[in-house]
Amino acid sequence: MKKSGDFYKQVLKIAVPVTLQSLIMSLLNLTDQLMVGQLGDVAIASVGMSVKIYGILSVVLAGLATGVSIYASQFWGGGDRKSISHLLGLGLGAGLVLSGLFTIFVFFMPEMFLGIFTSDTAVKTEGSVFVQVFALSFIPSMLTMMYSAILRSTGHTQLPMYISLIAVGLNIVLNYGLIFGQLGMPEWGLMGAAAATAMARTVECLLIIGAVYKFRLPGADGFKQLFGVSKPLLRKFFATCYPIILTELIWVLGETAYAVVYSRMGTAEMTAMTITFPLQGLSIALLAGLASAAGVMVGQKLGAGDNDAAYDFARRLIRLGVMVSLVIGVILAVISPLYVSVFNISDESHRLGMYLVWVFAGFLWVKVANMIQAGGVLNSGGDSKFVFVMESATTWIIGVPSALLLSFVFNQPIYWVYLILSLEEVVRFFVGAVRIRSKKWMKNLVSDLSA
Repeated sequence: MKKSGDFYKQVLKIAVPVTLQSLIMSLLNLTDQLMVGQLGDVAIASVGMSVKIYGILSVVLAGLATGVSIYASQFWGGGDRKSISHLLGLGLGAGLVLSGLFTIFVFFMPEMFLGIFTSDTAVKTEGSVFVQVFALSFIPSMLTMMYSAILRSTGHTQLPMYISLIAVGLNIVLNYGLIFGQLGMPEWGLMGAAAATAMARTVECLLIIGAVYKFRLPGADGFKQLFGVSKPLLRKFFATCYPIILTELIWVLGETAYAVVYSRMGTAEMTAMTITFPLQGLSIALLAGLASAAGVMVGQKLGAGDNDAAYDFARRLIRLGVMVSLVIGVILAVISPLYVSVFNISDESHRLGMYLVWVFAGFLWVKVANMIQAGGVLNSGGDSKFVFVMESATTWIIGVPSALLLSFVFNQPIYWVYLILSLEEVVRFFVGAVRIRSKKWMKNLVSDLSA
């Protein structure tokens, strides 16, 4: 009984702050969408396309942050704090190159990027202004992600949560003021939403870095300590990290392909799918803490050489995720008509949006299980190459072909397209479950890398 109690204490300690932080960010996205939603279909679609562009960068950075988190968890479990600083330096260096280049390209060529997703001239015109200003948030977002990865992996999960809460509050106030010209601020409409996000992300970044150095938390080191990385750590880190980044890229390319399919089906279809994104993000955010807890808890046990406890934690966290997500899925299905009715959209977009929420609710449990299995458990043991093969194969052999066939060949409505392509998640679940039972993923990655 005590062992079970300790397990749930650890889950709560890690999962609750991470979940609250993710929930806060999802609520922000929902608030953004609701405010922008008052500007009409074109504005909603413009934001949806712009967020897809940022999604390409964010998933690459997320893959990099996951690599940092994997090694930081194992180093922390083995009691090696010095190497954690080296990991942060690796993440910051690579992240700065990626986010810096992406900021430049998106800022100076916004219509080219939007043209990937849509041929609608109005969406490209309005979206270009939004995405240019939004691009200024890319580097601050990267810095926040890297420092948060270090803090979560070492058990300092509350600080990122509190800082995100401050940033979200600021973003909501700025959104209200800059979109509608309230609180003595100029009325910038769609551009105001982008400016509010950029300013809030910058404040968030400065607060989290300032807190790390003020309280001397992991990562509070000088330039020489951060970037004095050994070649063995560099090689091993990127050997683990590049499949994670490729996995995230394959995933976002798949999502991009889906977005292209949805947008080519019509503005009503794209609008319907776009209004479901905040609700999807909110639902996933409620369970995001379990995936993070799986990565940290299992990784720390592997770093300490306790494989039996690592395997036990993995199984229990997956079961917990499935049970909770089934309950949330039922709730989503019930409230879907009320949620969709909040938006100022056409009747057709309203009807399609409600059906899409139902499909998402039905597949939520398997999405969450896969998030814990692949993103948390398998990656914690450095099994990133297997995850890459599993994720890319299911997306590009099942998901994307079925979406293309159903939409362009068989002319099926968008909710049927979304339902059939989501079957890739079910296949991925069973493949991942077999891999976890094999225990081939269980590796101590840092035993020969102590600083």
